[in-house]
Amino acid sequence: MHHDQLPAMEERLPAALAAEFAELTDEQREAASHQGSLVLRAGPGAGKTRTLVARVGYLLATTSRHRSVAAITFTDAAATEVTQRLRHLGLPGGRRISSSTIHSFCMRHILLPYAHFTDTPLPDDFTVCTEAQSSKWWDEAAYDAGLGELKSKDRTELSKQRRLLAAGTDSASFNLLYRATITRYRELLTERQVLDFDAIPEQALNVLRSTHEVRKMIAARFPHIVVDEYQDLGPVLHAIVLELLACGVEFTVVGDPDQTMFGFQGASPHYLTELEQLHGFVTRQLNVNWRSGSHLITAGLRVLDADRPYRAAPSRNEPGLVTEEIIVGHRDLDEHASRAVTIVQDRIRAGTQPEEIAVLYPSQGPLLTELHTAFEQAQIAYDAEKARKIPPGHLADFISDCTSRYLAGPLPGGASALPGAAKARTLMELATLWHRRRVAAGLAIEEDTPRRLARTLTQLLDASPRPQPADDATDFLERLISELDLSTLAAASEDSRDHTAIQQCRGAAAAGLSLAEMAGARAPGRIVMTTYHSSKGREFDIVVLPGLVNKHIPYYGWSGPTQREMRNARRNFYVAFTRARHEVVLITGKYHTDRWGEPHTTRRSVFVDDILGTHPEHNEDR
Repeated sequence: MHHDQLPAMEERLPAALAAEFAELTDEQREAASHQGSLVLRAGPGAGKTRTLVARVGYLLATTSRHRSVAAITFTDAAATEVTQRLRHLGLPGGRRISSSTIHSFCMRHILLPYAHFTDTPLPDDFTVCTEAQSSKWWDEAAYDAGLGELKSKDRTELSKQRRLLAAGTDSASFNLLYRATITRYRELLTERQVLDFDAIPEQALNVLRSTHEVRKMIAARFPHIVVDEYQDLGPVLHAIVLELLACGVEFTVVGDPDQTMFGFQGASPHYLTELEQLHGFVTRQLNVNWRSGSHLITAGLRVLDADRPYRAAPSRNEPGLVTEEIIVGHRDLDEHASRAVTIVQDRIRAGTQPEEIAVLYPSQGPLLTELHTAFEQAQIAYDAEKARKIPPGHLADFISDCTSRYLAGPLPGGASALPGAAKARTLMELATLWHRRRVAAGLAIEEDTPRRLARTLTQLLDASPRPQPADDATDFLERLISELDLSTLAAASEDSRDHTAIQQCRGAAAAGLSLAEMAGARAPGRIVMTTYHSSKGREFDIVVLPGLVNKHIPYYGWSGPTQREMRNARRNFYVAFTRARHEVVLITGKYHTDRWGEPHTTRRSVFVDDILGTHPEHNEDR
């Protein structure tokens, strides 16, 4: 769509949304205003979230006010961000927009309203179990089925095969002991009248398959559904999409096959490409990378060994920088960690904020141990993966939202400038959220007004003196718990995650959690140290990648990597590399000791050869 076509569209759109459409690029605008089902391929830094929100806004504005639009996201945080961005575009939505994870969508819009009409009703007074409970029951199921003690790889494969089975995949090639364990585990859930998180979309799929009437009612409520990160959401969601497509629901699915990272859980880029082959789907692609310069874009694509039409934004003059730091001789991963310390110190002295530097690693193991040791000895503060963070769940999200508003100060409608944090909500939005949680827990009735709650929040969140992002979170957390009676809400909540949320938040605060971190932002003054997987969806000025030694990155066994293993390793490394706005530092070597204490003399990682365009000859130990 060209700019001369905008006036006709603007007549149907709210003013703020029309203004947003005018600022989109042509390819973003064409995707956002497409009529019908759509596959939107969006590479790194392509403005995917902005386009997705504009798409949802367009569907809301051009669909009957008696119908709704659903946006299904990978995480609760992403769902909240979609809702907040829509509000800033003049689309508060209410019941017309459902922005949630696949688990929340299945529970709220399929299981709770329709399961009791089918042969697979929900248990009376069911609960959603914790991860610890689920792990214990998997152990029991494995013992009962004759599988024995579960190893980590068993748990991963059981989870994957369970999802494939639920989606209807032919199980002839599946491990018989795994199948028996999965069957027994499901029996244990039924006996205890609980669901785990995987059971929620599984049961929803069973409900959809059981009756055409339910599918038609959902299609009438949600004629349009938008799904983000489709390449990583797996076989059960794909089966749900196919069921609803057959009833006339139009889907917009957004993803990037090159960034598939959860194949070990059953995810596959095949599901995205399968939709592209279906009648009624059109594919659009976002090719402009607004994050990185041209040199970084080209280097990243070399890792994929793929040709993509990605290009830097026209306004981006800086090409970006790739730096190689070579570890000479038979020096081990401790030297990689020490060099990472030196690099970080140099970049901070040159003016980069610590929280804009990320040191990324593939998984737990010797490299992570050495990184922790080196950075602690150098007294460089770092924000480690899964450390000092608040837990998932609605109550913890509410605490995070309140903290974000507390730091942002009196708005209205302003935004938090904290790196990594979503825009701060208004007091009335927070009061409405609090009210809804109390109604759901049976502590209030729908007719109560949230205005009194807003006054309470005003006294708490606009209090003087004003806080700083680096302030300790403990005092504010305790005031929040006390004045909003969050302990009572936690105990009465239907979400089992809320039952332990306050205890976990207090534990995180006791470990030194800052207000910025409790608000969902990066820790002020701390570099980020996390896995390739956990870096997905984030961006930094500088990315440091240590441990780039063949057989370590990419990892492979004595017989060498299979084609599938190498493809997955390339995708994971590509995601890590493309997090950088300005510079990627590659720390390379030819020696490392693995997690079993076995030394390996190989060469620098083949991924570095791809990036730098050179292939030096080295002896390689397999």
